[in-house]
Order: sequence, then C-alpha cells, then structure tokens
Amino acid sequence: MLNFGSLFHLQPFRPVNRLGYGLLLKLVFTFIGSHVPLLAMAEDSSTVHGVQQSTGVRELSRAFRSASEKALPGVVMVFAKKPSKDEKLEQIETLEFLEGEPGKDYNIGSGVILSSDGLIVTNHHVVADSKRVRIRLPDGHEFPATDIRSDPTSDLAILRVTSPKPLPYVAIAESNDLGVGDWVLAIGSPFAIEQTVSAGIISGKARSLPGFVNGQLLQTDAAINPGNSGGALVNLDGELVGINTAISSSSGFDQGVGFAIPSNRVQWVTSELNSFGKVRRATMGITVAPLPQEVADQLDLPIRGGVIVLRLRAGQSADKSGIQKGDVIVKLADQIVRSPADLASIVEQLPIDQPQTVQLLREAKELELTISLKEKSH
Repeated sequence: MLNFGSLFHLQPFRPVNRLGYGLLLKLVFTFIGSHVPLLAMAEDSSTVHGVQQSTGVRELSRAFRSASEKALPGVVMVFAKKPSKDEKLEQIETLEFLEGEPGKDYNIGSGVILSSDGLIVTNHHVVADSKRVRIRLPDGHEFPATDIRSDPTSDLAILRVTSPKPLPYVAIAESNDLGVGDWVLAIGSPFAIEQTVSAGIISGKARSLPGFVNGQLLQTDAAINPGNSGGALVNLDGELVGINTAISSSSGFDQGVGFAIPSNRVQWVTSELNSFGKVRRATMGITVAPLPQEVADQLDLPIRGGVIVLRLRAGQSADKSGIQKGDVIVKLADQIVRSPADLASIVEQLPIDQPQTVQLLREAKELELTISLKEKSH
C-alpha cells in the first residue's frame, strides 16, 4: 500500500512485520473500547424517530454481515519474500514455506480470488521484486503463487494457485454504478490481522494520484491500513467494486482517506495480463487541457464540460481522424469527457484498431468524427 506522508509527499509502505503489533493492537482495542458505549447509545437513544431508527440500524448491521459472509471466503493473505542484498532472483527456484508467522523480511498484503480455478488479483507493490510469494486461504491452507504477472502503471498484479478443489471467489460488480455516499466494506489483513472487515462509504469518485497509480480511483473512508493492500472493497451485496491500494495520511496509518482501483479497471487490467502477459494501452496522440471558463462560457458549456485540444502528433490517430487544435472534445465512445484524466482513462481502455466516435465542438459547431486508436508504445 502507498503511504502519503502529506498531501504533496508520497512514499511506499515499509514491509509489515510482527514487531510492534502488541502496541498497535493495544491502541486498536483502546479505540474500540472507547467507542462501543457511543455505538450502543446510537441505537438506544431513538427518542426522535423511535423504533424506525433502531430497526434501520439493525437492518444495516444485517447487510454488513451478509456482505461479509459472501466476500470473506474469497479474500486471501499474500506473503511476499523480499530478496536479501546478496541474493539474485533467478537463483530462487522453489518456494520454501516457513513455520509460524513470517518474519520482517516479508511484505504482507491481501489478495482477492477472481475465479474458482485459482486466479488471484493483488497490488503490484505487494509482490514487486519478490523472490517468492505464498498465499494463505481463509481456511488456513497455503499455496505457492505461480505465473505472477504485474502491471506497475495500474499497481495491479495477478497470480495463480493450484488447489485440489474449486476455490471460493468474489463476484465482480459494476463500479460505475457506485455513487458518493454508498456503503462499502474493506476486507483484508491490516497489520497481518487476517479476515478484517471495516465499513465506510464512497467518499469520492474519479480521484487521481498522478505519478503513483495511473487511472481514476474510488475514495473511501472505510479504514485501510498497511496489509490491506490488494484487498477487496465490496458493496452491500458482497460484490467486488475495488481493490484497496493507497491512503492519504500524515502518520502512515488510516486517517479516513483511502483509495481503491475501481472494479471495471481491475477487470480490464487482469484480462489484459491474463491474455497477453502485459497491459496494452491505446493512445490518441494528443495533448489536452481542462476547459477554461471563458471558453466554456462562449460555448455555453459547464466548466468541466469537455477538454480543449492543445497539440496533435502528426500522423497519429487524432491527427488522422480530423481533430484540430482548439477543438473541444465532449464525448469519446459515448462516454462523457469532463477532464484530461477522464479522457486518458477512457482512451487507454478502448479496443485497439477499432473505430470509435468522438464528439466535439469546433467554433461552437457540433461535429462527430471517427477515430481508430493505436497501441501506445513503451
């Protein structure tokens, strides 16, 4: 998981280890103990709304329980052994299981089973540069991870385990259906405390962390801490809506601002990794900027009602399609474009070499062009 030292400074989390767990647990239990009476009062002090308020709290509790029961069996612990300074990755051929809990040379994260045949998704930063990775299922069984494929740009990775029987998995929901204020649960292994569930809401959508995680993210206030990386963010139906990946914090621990990779993006990245071993990304060959207010006013558009074209690269897709400098792009492939981040997210996930419609305004006139995107070179 990534730790935001401040709003302007980012640094990776250090590997989670057992040292200091006693102090952390003491703080956790102290916090819980100090809040339990308040939680009880919230349900008992129903003098205004009477029984309806109490019933609503109980119904929400049952929804949390049902969602947890559905999703928990498909969320695993990920143990990633880091190489020592004098070891080379290619010298490690077999996975050696350790007795008991892992030591401080391990990164501990979480993962989500996506299919009964053992396909698992986690964060790239959980398994990056690891010489060996093992998976612990909720029932305690452990398996070596094989066929690890990773995409640093999206901070996602997939791996496989071989089990003698079909594995429980988490169904995937449409993340675009989420709204700000919707309840969600974060499931993972914070501080190596496995099968931990925390509750919160979707605090925001289409968040960006440029330079660290590419793509637009979900923001949540569900508690996310070191060890939650790669774990599940689920809706109240127990379906996957995101993979927990980062927090904004001045302390390195949860302060109510967490970020998850939306499930729609997870599906696209895992499909690309599974099919091609890499993530193919499309490009328009274009540079855009947010729509200035004066231009928006002239075109009778909201300020975030499109993006303005600044530059085109000669001979690339946008140039060939007839897009011109100064055009305002408002839709691509029937998806609304509100910002440069919107456009980038839409473009990279579109099929390569397939015609798409682009709707734009040129000197206040509406135009619809056809564009065929090419694969972005690395």
